[in-house]
Amino acid sequence: MKDEIRIASIGNVDSAKSTTISVLSTNILDNGRGKARTCILKHPHEELTGRTSSISHHYIENSEKIFGFIDLAGHEKYLKTTMSGLNGHYIDYGMVTIGVDRGIIGMAKEHMAIALSLKIPLFIVITKIDIAIQDKLDNIKTSINNIFKHPIAGKKKTIIVSDSNIEEVCNNFDKDCPYVPVFEISNVTGLGIDILKKFVFSLKKYKTIGNEHSDNPIFRIDDRYKIKGIGLVVSGIVQEGIIRLNDKLLIGPFNGKFKEVLIRSIHDNFKRNVDYLTTGQGGCFNIKVINKKENIEFRSIKQGHIITKKPKCFEMFDAKITILHHPTTIRTHYEPVIHCGSVRQSAKICKMDKELARTGDSAIVTFKFCFRPEFIENNMDIVFRDGRTKGIGKVLKTH
Repeated sequence: MKDEIRIASIGNVDSAKSTTISVLSTNILDNGRGKARTCILKHPHEELTGRTSSISHHYIENSEKIFGFIDLAGHEKYLKTTMSGLNGHYIDYGMVTIGVDRGIIGMAKEHMAIALSLKIPLFIVITKIDIAIQDKLDNIKTSINNIFKHPIAGKKKTIIVSDSNIEEVCNNFDKDCPYVPVFEISNVTGLGIDILKKFVFSLKKYKTIGNEHSDNPIFRIDDRYKIKGIGLVVSGIVQEGIIRLNDKLLIGPFNGKFKEVLIRSIHDNFKRNVDYLTTGQGGCFNIKVINKKENIEFRSIKQGHIITKKPKCFEMFDAKITILHHPTTIRTHYEPVIHCGSVRQSAKICKMDKELARTGDSAIVTFKFCFRPEFIENNMDIVFRDGRTKGIGKVLKTH
């Protein structure tokens, strides 16, 4: 089985995230007016505004690996969508795009902070280099250096990647690398694209997902579709085990309950019919409800739902959290939105091992979901927010 390496594209709105992914995946340059990004945007309003508002996936395959680009939204309005993408899609690397015309503004720092807190290795792509003003480019490089000098970022140096050092960077870059690669590209002229592509194709699988030999397969759903003549289709990634054609499994949770479905057909990420998907592979299932009395409404399938053999879901969990930023203090009854894997739901702190917590503090807390039980597991990363990012943590115990 080929390794599937998943790269999240993050950065501020209008920094050419979607255009860069399009140029890398289609080998067709942009015309300077956004033609390239129309190949990958999902919705008509995204093409109209040029702004991504949803999570979209784009794949490249070579003889050894599959590379999945997860295109995330850059606008502050869609921060919750981007957080779900970073924490729920088993991201191996983060590609931070910075437009040379606007610099590091808006959500770029916010996205980097979230990725760094989740220990996602980052590399930087400075776009629109064909219209660069040298003073502005120098200021951007200085700002990048200052960000990664910070202890939270690992006190790393940055290195401008060129023809002379690309081999060294490709051979040495991993999660423990002491430097952050910086690429300068133009999606219009093609400058730097070959160097960036060589680097991307050299990346190794970083995040281990689950046990291929588990007798309890788990498929995490990230989207659903209703296709005329086909029926209900769900997309996502296999977290544990192997799911085969004609397997009878359970989907949910729907208010804590699961419904039995049949796997009618399976597509991989290149729309090829396959007989199974195994741990770490993404794809789509065409599913059919076995008990006709248990009809599944299309809109009732949410991010955070799973397909599995032995289901379980929980109302409460204990977590060790660290407060990244909060203007006042956090105490019991605080009610942020929890992002845990692909789960996104408000939860209330009902117990805390200290009276209050401020920025920089750590605490062990008990969260209770506000609306419905969810499928979560011990040791999963969580990010919680109330508007802007507030903190990170790890699930200690579910109950």
